[in-house]
Amino acid sequence: MDLLPKDHKDFGTKDYWNEFFAKQKSQPFEWYGEYDSLCDVLDKYIHPKDKVLVIGCGNSKLSADLYDVGICNSISVDISASVINQMKERYGRDRPKMSFEVMDVFKLSFEEGSFSVVVDKGTLDALLTDTSQEVNDRIDTMFSQIDKVLRNGGRYLCFSLLQEHVLNKLLEWFTDKGWLIRFHRCEQAEAKRENSLAFPVYAVIITKLRKIPGAPPVLEIVHSGIASPQRCTSKSDILDHVKSAQHYAFLKHYLNKKDLVEDDICLELCSPDTGQVKYRMFVVDRKEKSNLKFAIFVVFQGRETEWLFSTPQGRQQLATNVNCERLIVVHLLRDNVYGSLEEVKSDLSAKVLELAPTSCKEQVPILSLGDDVGQRDIRCKGKSDISGEFVVEDVLSNNDDLYRRLIFLNSPYIIQSEAKLMLAKKKKKKGSSKLLIDFDYIACDHHIAIISGFAFLKDKMLCPNILLIGLGGGTLPMYIHKHFPDANVEVVELDPCILDVAKKWFNLLTDNRLNVHIADGLTFIQEAVNKGLKYDIVILDVDNKDMSLGISGPPVAFLETTVLQNMSELVYDSGLVFINLACRNSELYKEAYSKLKSVFKVMYSRKIPEEVNEIIYCIKTDDQKNILNQTMDNYSSLISFLEKRSTYGDVFDVVDLASCLTEIT
Repeated sequence: MDLLPKDHKDFGTKDYWNEFFAKQKSQPFEWYGEYDSLCDVLDKYIHPKDKVLVIGCGNSKLSADLYDVGICNSISVDISASVINQMKERYGRDRPKMSFEVMDVFKLSFEEGSFSVVVDKGTLDALLTDTSQEVNDRIDTMFSQIDKVLRNGGRYLCFSLLQEHVLNKLLEWFTDKGWLIRFHRCEQAEAKRENSLAFPVYAVIITKLRKIPGAPPVLEIVHSGIASPQRCTSKSDILDHVKSAQHYAFLKHYLNKKDLVEDDICLELCSPDTGQVKYRMFVVDRKEKSNLKFAIFVVFQGRETEWLFSTPQGRQQLATNVNCERLIVVHLLRDNVYGSLEEVKSDLSAKVLELAPTSCKEQVPILSLGDDVGQRDIRCKGKSDISGEFVVEDVLSNNDDLYRRLIFLNSPYIIQSEAKLMLAKKKKKKGSSKLLIDFDYIACDHHIAIISGFAFLKDKMLCPNILLIGLGGGTLPMYIHKHFPDANVEVVELDPCILDVAKKWFNLLTDNRLNVHIADGLTFIQEAVNKGLKYDIVILDVDNKDMSLGISGPPVAFLETTVLQNMSELVYDSGLVFINLACRNSELYKEAYSKLKSVFKVMYSRKIPEEVNEIIYCIKTDDQKNILNQTMDNYSSLISFLEKRSTYGDVFDVVDLASCLTEIT
């Protein structure tokens, strides 16, 4: 530790480096790796005919190693006279074309355009110690000196850890000059120090070009194993790439050192071909010991929304099921192509194995639910001014059923709407078919709970007038429309874009029994009360756009006492208000229950298994006698009625409602 300076500014002083190399004595000090771990980059960008300048050479063997592979015409400079004398004595006799000179990088005395290549292995990192004006001006001088001695088309090879202020300075100075900047990750150099905590090592290849006025900066990233560099559109692409690599390196070190990680850690791997995230990985540790120390579990496409894979609690259960101490749960993300499970394993094997504890030495299994990667077909992508970006996608389930989903990308693990698909034959063209929504099937558990709640109605259970706040894909109102031919449904939807999606992709049809209003739900409720409108059932099934509050739905404005009172006013004396509540914020949850109790005398809750959702049945009645018994009688009649009209007899269970209901007192 005594080789480190007391003040980082000492890195720029002659006395510090003289003392540093005196303490090093004859042992070469290699910043960021020796030649054999950097040769992929060095051999690519330095040629035998090139004249090379190595700045801040210290006592590194780099110049001698380059000489030994045929790059002989080089000059190495350093501010420390003592280290230059050491280097002359060590290498001067055997390598006559290689020279060493005492020289300050801020005052290079060579003629303009003297060199084809300037090599900097750690010098910039040592000198660019902070973002002060004094240091900034000195680095401007250093870069100007490099610019002066490099010929046009020459290359500045800067090996760096690319701390944020260093990366920003490189991008700022050289893009302003119009030079081409290319980033290589030096993974072999990193492998030599795998047990230490350090930033990834980068080689930044900066090619001197004549500036073309108005031309955009040329920024490129070279990914491991990919021949062609990836062109970046902006500096922010480079910043994101480097920050991601640094974040991964720190997490890898943290995970290697920890036997038990209690945090829900998420990492992402990008495709080198597209630059976009291809795999999202979650690290799950268990306290219980097992023979299986480490494993990888690949989740089929489309199944990442299931509780077992999308929640920390579910992933803990999965690790228990697998009986593994550390499990990496891998999600396959939309907008990527996955040819086969073997291809996925090949992609993951090198990187994911880095996350294993150091104690894990055995071969690591890669597990999944089958022999393929599942099927996901994105049918539509869009962006709403209200709901943000969304996708409509068809996903094949594990029992080979096909489902259509609407997902808002600001909440990618929440299925906004889901419907089962079926093939419908066209009459005009023999053998041809198209996909249609199967309105006999209820795909969403909370929709089953809502339909079950019709049994709370004393009268009109089979012919209710319904106000539904929130359309989504429209599968709930379409189910009611088909299976309750005497029911009337009015739907309120804020977003006209979602109405278009429901009509085009979820087969929503409107008529005199099913009408959709494009309006703000809060405003509609208030105006309906003012008009004296009445309904048998008011259903609140609205998602919350502000996920930071810890409530997925409804928006908190709908849970204000005045709004709840308005909804109570909208239903008949024997009417119902159903609320789909999905709240992880315990304080908000308690507050919502308190306000509901202040408005409704009788309430029951039905929680959705393995989800945070619950349907709250708010019953507007003064007669609380025998409510549950009457409801169960009605429920049996409701099931018998629906079974005659549906091809799915197992959607509802006679005992299901009673077993799931909890009275809210």
